[in-house]
Amino acid sequence: IDQQREDVVKGESIYIYLLIIFAWFLFVSICHPLYWCCNGVYCSDPERLLGEIAFQLDRRILSYVFQGQNRLYGFTVLNIRDKIIQVSTHPLTGKVDEGYRLQLSQRYTELMAKLKQLGYSMTLHPPFTEFIINTYGILKQRADSYSARELGYNSPDFLRRVVINAAPSKLLKDLLLLFSCLSFMARQDGKPLFLW
Repeated sequence: IDQQREDVVKGESIYIYLLIIFAWFLFVSICHPLYWCCNGVYCSDPERLLGEIAFQLDRRILSYVFQGQNRLYGFTVLNIRDKIIQVSTHPLTGKVDEGYRLQLSQRYTELMAKLKQLGYSMTLHPPFTEFIINTYGILKQRADSYSARELGYNSPDFLRRVVINAAPSKLLKDLLLLFSCLSFMARQDGKPLFLW
């Protein structure tokens, strides 16, 4: 009888323990739906991921247009036309490299035509991207390839879920569009979604 009583107490203890764990997961998912974002991956700062997605798209566009440019400090898609003029003009002589300017302009026009098919607007989305980056920031630390994979940063499903859960409803449509454009560019160049 004592053995049976011990078995019942152990069974009840395990049941109570599992109930506590379940209650904790339920509490966390209600209070912070992104605590466990996708497949058990912890997401502590989903808002910064929104900014990072916008930043990565901006950098991806700039890297595509300015393929020979190592440093893109001060370059944004918002000022891309001015930067095409700047980098194709010799800083001392003022001489314009027309061939290089044409090459950059063609790359830019070609890419914008492709992104426009996804809904990207050159008048709306560059300032929107800047707004998102300034509002939410970007990730505090760059992840190595292993960490990026473990954190879900290169998983389209994970990042889409982050956007859907973290974005305010009035920004959701355009944030999903930025994410779609980033995903498209990653498929085109065969590189991960986030490049560091």
